Amino acid sequence: MNVILRILLFTLFLQIPLIAQADQRDYEHNSVTLPELKEKVDFSVLVPEKTPDDWTLEIKTYPMDAKKHFSYFRLHYYTDKTDPMRYVGIELRKWTINFKKPITPNTEEININEKRGFFTAWGNSGEFDNKGELITGGVLRWAENGTLLEMDSSRIPKEMMLEIARSMKVLK
Repeated sequence: MNVILRILLFTLFLQIPLIAQADQRDYEHNSVTLPELKEKVDFSVLVPEKTPDDWTLEIKTYPMDAKKHFSYFRLHYYTDKTDPMRYVGIELRKWTINFKKPITPNTEEININEKRGFFTAWGNSGEFDNKGELITGGVLRWAENGTLLEMDSSRIPKEMMLEIARSMKVLK
């Protein structure tokens, strides 16, 4: 039964329309905008060009009270303004060291735009959470243009995470 449900969900996600308007996205919770963010970090800001067009974006900056410089930030994508559960989060920070493959049995090496990355599925992937939602996805890590990226989701499948990751482009 789990296999059939996963196939149905994967097929559904493949049919979601994707667009290339990351910088024209609706922002939530009065977060900073991408152009404002670019001026306050010392690393490349990458954003996905392909996300479903009904997703909204919230940007979380760290440290939260910084006025001039952020050490890192997270892009949180929600399905809409009323949904408190995010679909995907993408953390970006300055890349200073090479990272090694995590030592877990469910981590695999992935190619993301000719860059070495690692995908680690959740240990309970394929099970249902306490709200009855199927747990899918995991954590995807890679470095690009001097930026370390870490994407996580328990609501979209690995294939969709990879499609979003491969659409990441430097914000001009």
